[in-house]
Amino acid sequence: MLVKAARHSPSNASFQNVPPGVTPVQVVRTAQGYQLLRGGKPYFIKGGAGLQHYDQLRAAGANSVRLWSADYADERMDEAQRQGLTVMLGLWLVHESKKFDYYDTKAVERQKRSIRQQVLRYRHHPALLAWSIGNEVNFESANPQLYQAINDIAQMIHELDPYHPVTTTLTSTLDNFNRVLRLCPEVDFLSVNAFGNLFTLAERLEEAGWKGPYIVTEFGARGYWESPRRSWGAAVEQSSTEKAAFTKERYVEAVQGKSAKCLGSYVFFWGNKFEYTSTWFSLFAPAGEKTATVDVMQELWTQQPPHNLAPRISALRFADEYLSKGLHLTPGVDYRAHLVAQDPENDALRYVWEVLPDLDVMSKPIPDTSPEAVDNSIQPLSNGQVVVHVPTAPGAYRLFVSVFDGKGSVATANVPFYVGSYPRTNRVAIR
Repeated sequence: MLVKAARHSPSNASFQNVPPGVTPVQVVRTAQGYQLLRGGKPYFIKGGAGLQHYDQLRAAGANSVRLWSADYADERMDEAQRQGLTVMLGLWLVHESKKFDYYDTKAVERQKRSIRQQVLRYRHHPALLAWSIGNEVNFESANPQLYQAINDIAQMIHELDPYHPVTTTLTSTLDNFNRVLRLCPEVDFLSVNAFGNLFTLAERLEEAGWKGPYIVTEFGARGYWESPRRSWGAAVEQSSTEKAAFTKERYVEAVQGKSAKCLGSYVFFWGNKFEYTSTWFSLFAPAGEKTATVDVMQELWTQQPPHNLAPRISALRFADEYLSKGLHLTPGVDYRAHLVAQDPENDALRYVWEVLPDLDVMSKPIPDTSPEAVDNSIQPLSNGQVVVHVPTAPGAYRLFVSVFDGKGSVATANVPFYVGSYPRTNRVAIR
């Protein structure tokens, strides 16, 4: 199957009556594969998926940002334009798990009318790069009416806005991919969110029958759903140093190395976000300090590293165990923790430690706000060492540490532990 845009996309010169301020975007087929053109010029997406720090995004060498919904598009698109960034604008589709019935023709039509108004509102915004219909709706539904709705919306967008291509964003597991192939011919290219399995994305798309171009709309650290787990179910988070290496390796192989069909990517999450933990995907601390992944992306995008690099974490030891071990600790007992960290410029480091209750892995959905830190749980010592006063209440916890260099950078790590004896029950997958 070849995408519609690759078969029918006009040359830039053939666009007629282009509205003022609009820069036409198209997908074209080349001798090497596919290419995105903006204003008739090659445009490889170097983007961040997130809502904050657009000035730092641009300074790092990026050219685009991804938004998931038009609900907050006014201010974010204007800010992107001020920073010289384009926007892949998401048009949110309600997931069937939210009790939305895609066999209900009236409900589907109401949703389409709402999206129509969003398209009319933003189609001439100078920052607009492309439209993305839905986010990961394929993960939970094989309903053909859902995919027909995506195609109907794509067709409507082409009629209202012939100057910007249309995509839909899928999970990297490619669930129900045959529905997309058969029922969504109006989609101009595919978008996929992929983390640990980004390495094999191109091959899996090919095997599934997709011959056209695609974009990686989310990538970065190993997801909590694909991470090693402790005996009580807690997912093990990589340190920020490990995340940077993990992200770079996959970008070089699966984005840069597949540029004949991959039109670019958006690193996730450009800003600060709580998802399973406050540090899992956040590329910045709450006050704006950048992590090593930001350094890595700047070097990948510009071939030049930043002047000041984030601190590096090489080991976190807690209760005589390293980060990779599972810890069952005695309530109310003190244990030592020691972090080994270095700064590339030998800047003085400041350590911030805290203990937080961990998420209940049995809960669905996962909460979107962080729990409160446990009071009086940390006694500082020196040189990255502390005494941890283990809570008396049984349950799952995490020991967090953030290392600041005082020059705008941070490194993070955490280790999950369980207080008391874990009640062994049948656990469910995190995702």
